[in-house]
Amino acid sequence: MFPMPQSAEELERFKRNTSRKLDGLQCPDHRQSPRLRFEGETLREVTISMSGCCPKLMALANAAIRSN
Repeated sequence: MFPMPQSAEELERFKRNTSRKLDGLQCPDHRQSPRLRFEGETLREVTISMSGCCPKLMALANAAIRSN
């Protein structure tokens, strides 16, 4: 197996780290988790789409992503 180019490795690390920030997060009202979608081939190109059941969940998810 060939090693991934550095930018692909960085992108996968970014995706994992971002997704981990939302692990276990659920809406307190609806018990649903936020959903993330990543698009792009490199860190420079990546865009993130996040969706959730309600504004309360979206606020919680955004706060979690902003945290260290």
